[in-house]
Amino acid sequence: MKTSLPLFVATSSIRIVASVIAIALTATVGAAVYKVTDDQGRVTYTDTPPTETTQEAVQFPPVNKVPTLTPAPVTAQDPEDAELLPIFNGYSSAALIAPINDSLVQFDQPKLLAQLVLTPELNADHLVQFYVDGSPYGQPVAASSQSIAGLERGTHHISARVLSSQGAVLVIAKPVTVHVQRHFKRK
Repeated sequence: MKTSLPLFVATSSIRIVASVIAIALTATVGAAVYKVTDDQGRVTYTDTPPTETTQEAVQFPPVNKVPTLTPAPVTAQDPEDAELLPIFNGYSSAALIAPINDSLVQFDQPKLLAQLVLTPELNADHLVQFYVDGSPYGQPVAASSQSIAGLERGTHHISARVLSSQGAVLVIAKPVTVHVQRHFKRK
């Protein structure tokens, strides 16, 4: 009879888990559990103390008590006001993928694209406010990217925030740094 390794591993895992549960249940009922070591050094656990081998009573730590959580009461909604809108649970991540952090931008490059990636995607009633050096750049937009123009020579920090329709900040992306370089003709 041929036995595959995954089946053997799964069967062994089930047996181990069942043994641990049986030992734990025995301990919680209040019966004594004994650790028995035979002549070959094999260890077994039992609830009946054997007389012919070495034994010691096993002391289990106290059982952790976890308080149960009571769910919040459900409030009835007026059927006339109920709309079937998906529930928004917030953004799990927000990151600027463009420009690349610590990148070099030539001064003659007219525009720089700032692009924000959100998980989940930008909600229909949310806006993105882009920032340059901590100051808002233009008005909030209903898009995850914006073209930034007119950056002077030097180092600049680009960041973005997602705003709700009421103006509350929902998520802030970590800023990226860009270095605008300008070439000079020497005399």
